[in-house]
Amino acid sequence: MALPVLSSSGVKFRRVLAHFPQELSLAFAYGSGVFRQAGASAEHGENNMLDFVFAVDDSVTWHMMNLLKNRSHYSFLKFFGPKQISSIQSYGAGIYYNTLVPCNGRMIKYGVISTDTLIDDLLHWKTLYVAGRLQKPMKFITLIS
Repeated sequence: MALPVLSSSGVKFRRVLAHFPQELSLAFAYGSGVFRQAGASAEHGENNMLDFVFAVDDSVTWHMMNLLKNRSHYSFLKFFGPKQISSIQSYGAGIYYNTLVPCNGRMIKYGVISTDTLIDDLLHWKTLYVAGRLQKPMKFITLIS
Protein backbone atom coordinates (compact mmCIF):
# COMPACT_ATOMS: atom_id res chain seq x y z
CA MET A 1 0.00 0.00 0.00
CA ALA A 2 1.53 3.29 -1.08
CA LEU A 3 1.34 6.21 1.31
CA PRO A 4 0.01 9.45 -0.14
CA VAL A 5 2.83 11.84 -0.91
CA LEU A 6 1.89 15.43 -0.24
CA SER A 7 0.99 17.43 -3.34
CA SER A 8 3.70 18.62 -5.75
CA SER A 9 6.40 17.21 -3.48
CA GLY A 10 8.91 16.44 -6.25
CA VAL A 11 9.09 20.04 -7.40
CA LYS A 12 9.04 21.31 -3.81
CA PHE A 13 11.96 19.07 -2.84
CA ARG A 14 14.05 20.02 -5.87
CA ARG A 15 13.49 23.69 -5.01
CA VAL A 16 14.83 23.04 -1.52
CA LEU A 17 17.87 21.23 -2.92
CA ALA A 18 18.63 24.26 -5.10
CA HIS A 19 19.63 26.11 -1.90
CA PHE A 20 22.48 23.69 -1.18
CA PRO A 21 25.78 22.71 -2.79
CA GLN A 22 25.01 20.26 -5.57
CA GLU A 23 27.78 17.80 -4.73
CA LEU A 24 25.37 15.20 -3.34
CA SER A 25 25.61 11.49 -3.98
CA LEU A 26 22.13 10.93 -2.52
CA ALA A 27 19.34 13.02 -1.06
CA PHE A 28 16.12 11.75 0.43
CA ALA A 29 13.23 13.14 2.42
CA TYR A 30 11.19 11.36 5.06
CA GLY A 31 8.61 11.96 7.75
CA SER A 32 5.25 13.65 8.14
CA GLY A 33 6.26 16.63 5.98
CA VAL A 34 6.61 14.23 3.05
CA PHE A 35 3.85 11.68 3.59
CA ARG A 36 0.38 12.38 4.88
CA GLN A 37 -0.11 10.61 8.18
CA ALA A 38 -3.27 8.66 8.92
CA GLY A 39 -5.94 10.95 10.36
CA ALA A 40 -4.07 14.16 9.55
CA SER A 41 -5.69 16.89 7.48
CA ALA A 42 -4.07 18.05 4.24
CA GLU A 43 -3.22 21.45 5.75
CA HIS A 44 -1.54 19.86 8.75
CA GLY A 45 0.92 17.90 6.58
CA GLU A 46 1.80 20.97 4.51
CA ASN A 47 2.95 22.72 7.72
CA ASN A 48 5.07 19.89 9.12
CA MET A 49 8.84 20.17 9.07
CA LEU A 50 10.52 18.67 6.01
CA ASP A 51 13.25 16.20 6.99
CA PHE A 52 16.17 15.49 4.64
CA VAL A 53 19.35 13.43 4.61
CA PHE A 54 22.17 14.40 2.23
CA ALA A 55 24.96 11.93 1.50
CA VAL A 56 28.16 13.62 0.33
CA ASP A 57 31.45 12.18 -0.88
CA ASP A 58 33.61 14.83 0.81
CA SER A 59 32.12 16.23 4.03
CA VAL A 60 34.76 18.91 4.57
CA THR A 61 34.34 20.36 1.08
CA TRP A 62 30.53 20.15 1.25
CA HIS A 63 30.38 21.91 4.62
CA MET A 64 32.83 24.55 3.33
CA MET A 65 30.57 25.28 0.34
CA ASN A 66 27.44 25.16 2.47
CA LEU A 67 28.94 27.58 4.99
CA LEU A 68 29.49 30.01 2.12
CA LYS A 69 25.88 29.65 0.94
CA ASN A 70 24.03 29.00 4.21
CA ARG A 71 26.13 30.15 7.15
CA SER A 72 23.02 30.94 9.22
CA HIS A 73 21.98 27.26 9.17
CA TYR A 74 24.84 26.31 11.48
CA SER A 75 25.12 26.63 15.23
CA PHE A 76 28.15 28.22 16.87
CA LEU A 77 30.20 25.46 15.21
CA LYS A 78 30.34 27.61 12.08
CA PHE A 79 33.07 29.59 13.83
CA PHE A 80 35.30 26.49 13.96
CA GLY A 81 35.06 25.83 10.23
CA PRO A 82 34.26 22.92 7.94
CA LYS A 83 37.04 20.59 9.14
CA GLN A 84 35.80 20.74 12.74
CA ILE A 85 32.15 20.33 11.69
CA SER A 86 33.11 17.29 9.63
CA SER A 87 35.11 15.93 12.56
CA ILE A 88 32.12 16.30 14.90
CA GLN A 89 29.94 14.70 12.23
CA SER A 90 32.07 11.55 12.41
CA TYR A 91 31.01 10.81 16.02
CA GLY A 92 28.01 8.68 16.88
CA ALA A 93 25.89 7.85 13.87
CA GLY A 94 28.15 9.87 11.56
CA ILE A 95 25.54 12.47 10.66
CA TYR A 96 25.45 16.20 11.34
CA TYR A 97 22.04 17.92 11.47
CA ASN A 98 21.11 21.52 10.90
CA THR A 99 17.62 22.02 12.31
CA LEU A 100 14.88 24.64 12.27
CA VAL A 101 16.06 26.08 8.96
CA PRO A 102 13.56 28.28 7.12
CA CYS A 103 13.52 27.44 3.42
CA ASN A 104 10.95 28.33 0.75
CA GLY A 105 8.33 29.20 3.34
CA ARG A 106 8.74 25.90 5.19
CA MET A 107 10.79 24.76 8.15
CA ILE A 108 13.33 22.05 7.32
CA LYS A 109 16.06 20.04 8.96
CA TYR A 110 18.80 18.27 7.10
CA GLY A 111 21.42 15.77 8.05
CA VAL A 112 24.74 15.46 6.26
CA ILE A 113 26.47 12.09 6.19
CA SER A 114 29.46 10.92 4.22
CA THR A 115 28.64 8.45 1.48
CA ASP A 116 31.14 5.97 2.94
CA THR A 117 29.53 6.16 6.40
CA LEU A 118 26.07 5.68 4.89
CA ILE A 119 27.19 2.62 2.94
CA ASP A 120 28.91 1.21 6.04
CA ASP A 121 25.73 1.66 8.07
CA LEU A 122 23.63 -0.01 5.39
CA LEU A 123 25.98 -2.94 4.86
CA HIS A 124 27.15 -3.60 8.41
CA TRP A 125 24.41 -2.01 10.55
CA LYS A 126 27.07 -0.14 12.48
CA THR A 127 24.64 2.28 14.15
CA LEU A 128 21.33 1.65 12.32
CA TYR A 129 20.55 5.36 12.61
CA VAL A 130 20.36 6.27 8.93
CA ALA A 131 19.46 2.71 7.97
CA GLY A 132 16.47 3.18 10.28
CA ARG A 133 15.46 6.35 8.43
CA LEU A 134 15.41 4.29 5.24
CA GLN A 135 13.02 1.80 6.89
CA LYS A 136 10.41 4.55 7.18
CA PRO A 137 8.45 5.79 4.21
CA MET A 138 10.85 8.05 2.33
CA LYS A 139 11.26 9.69 -1.03
CA PHE A 140 14.50 9.74 -3.01
CA ILE A 141 15.15 13.19 -4.41
CA THR A 142 18.47 12.70 -6.11
CA LEU A 143 20.76 9.76 -6.68
CA ILE A 144 24.05 10.16 -8.49
CA SER A 145 25.73 7.01 -9.71
